[in-house]
Amino acid sequence: MATLTHDAEYPCAFDLRLLEWERYDTEKRDADIETVSLGEPYTLWVKYRMALSVGDNVLYQSVKDTTLILEDIRGLIEELRQLADGKKHRMAFDPIEPDFGLWICRLTESNASVKISSAAQIRAGLPTHATNQSTAPSTLFDVNVWIDHPNQVDRVYGGYGPGLYFSVEALDIERFASQLETELDGLGPYFFRGVSEGESP
Repeated sequence: MATLTHDAEYPCAFDLRLLEWERYDTEKRDADIETVSLGEPYTLWVKYRMALSVGDNVLYQSVKDTTLILEDIRGLIEELRQLADGKKHRMAFDPIEPDFGLWICRLTESNASVKISSAAQIRAGLPTHATNQSTAPSTLFDVNVWIDHPNQVDRVYGGYGPGLYFSVEALDIERFASQLETELDGLGPYFFRGVSEGESP
């Protein structure tokens, strides 16, 4: 399981667990199927589950498996690494099937210095009248993550649901990216040889 979190004293966390390749049966002619031949166009999907928690309290967890396109997962890992390396200062992850949303932004030194007292103003992009007006990037990142409740219960993308707002540092982002990559590698190859020669997965 990959977990994005930081503060050990007040630990908000977003858990993302990659489960297995999504395999379609051969009756779904309009979908990608498990018997697709190498070299033909195909899209690989991965089942996953997720949860939002604060400390030992789980605020929300998946009520069903949902899927992400493999390229979306790879893209998320790459964007997270660019954030951690300082190559970019913000990212917004909105997968093709938006079962959850993830937004991360590096705070300026000014915003970081008044984060606790002016969190709502910072989120809204309003002036905080801070004494420290430095626009230099700080070591803190704001995280906004939410889970689309309508899609979880009824396959309808509603764009709203429970969420968390918390802060992380670059090392937390890199750890999350590495955990996701380990999860992805742990799925093994989509295509493999079965017991019989030429058997499909």
